[in-house]
Amino acid sequence: MMLARVALGLVTFTLSLFSAALSVAQPVEFVVLGDIPYGKDQIGSVKFIGKAIRKAGFPFVIHYGDLKSGGSPCDDSLLSERRDLLAKIVEGGLFYTPGDNDWTDCDRPGAGGYDELERLKKIRSLFFSQNLMLKPEWQTARQSPDYPENARWVFGNLQFVTLHIVGTDNGRQEILKTDPAAKALDAVDARDRANLVWLEAAFDNARQHGLDGLIVAMQADPFDIADHAQRNRPCSQTERTACNPYLPFLQNLTRLADLFDRPVLLVHGSTSNFCIDRGFGGWRARKLWRLNGPGDFVYVDAAVVRFDPDDVNPFQVRSLSTEDPVSPCRLRDKAK
Repeated sequence: MMLARVALGLVTFTLSLFSAALSVAQPVEFVVLGDIPYGKDQIGSVKFIGKAIRKAGFPFVIHYGDLKSGGSPCDDSLLSERRDLLAKIVEGGLFYTPGDNDWTDCDRPGAGGYDELERLKKIRSLFFSQNLMLKPEWQTARQSPDYPENARWVFGNLQFVTLHIVGTDNGRQEILKTDPAAKALDAVDARDRANLVWLEAAFDNARQHGLDGLIVAMQADPFDIADHAQRNRPCSQTERTACNPYLPFLQNLTRLADLFDRPVLLVHGSTSNFCIDRGFGGWRARKLWRLNGPGDFVYVDAAVVRFDPDDVNPFQVRSLSTEDPVSPCRLRDKAK
């Protein structure tokens, strides 16, 4: 009788493990969007997108920055209005990483001529003083009080991480109000270092917990730099602007994705090519893909990302509005 009970217990335990494995391998779907709303004419579209998201029951939304156009005002009231609008589009939670339109470009005359670092401080206060409806079971972590916009969480055995990497050459160009400009560049250098530490921590967490994949979300298109001649020129203390502001990130992402050897997807906005690049990692990181999300005036839409670790193409992306699959990125989308 004792042996029978032991055998029955082993069977039950084995079935439980099998069931757990099956549940872990279930596909995961979530929504990403950004570069929206760029004006009052897009507010209705955002509300329509939010209604579709809530109806479908997606767990959360990642907004990869630019909640306004670069030329619209950066005043407190508009930023607060956009925060409240985005917070309502999904009942589960909102993860937001800032874009250059949201603070870096606020020193432009049409945007109000603000000191960009002051606007960044305001963005952090408005958006990250509290978690926006984030569920406790996701165990959301923030990098530090200095970089609360950098978040990390786990959902469906998938690691998610946001990084604060923006357009306008990651804040290295068009420093119009901060005086001296070196103060803004010092802040960029510190933010770059923090991003790399946070990225490595996300990969470490994914490896330690045996997670199936990893999603990186940020605003900047890492191919969109002011001068193409700068592509292979790293930034340094002696060359702070005529350089590739995204090179260290790309090098570290490729290295870490190769070591991880499981599916990794970089999600970004900033440019208008709504496409997926399955050759993004090349031979150095064959399991690294890139999604250039919708927005930037051209695609007033959101992207639904489906992750299935058992599929030969683990990341499937479709338009929220049309449900059409997203096209592959063309060569010119990869090297502008």
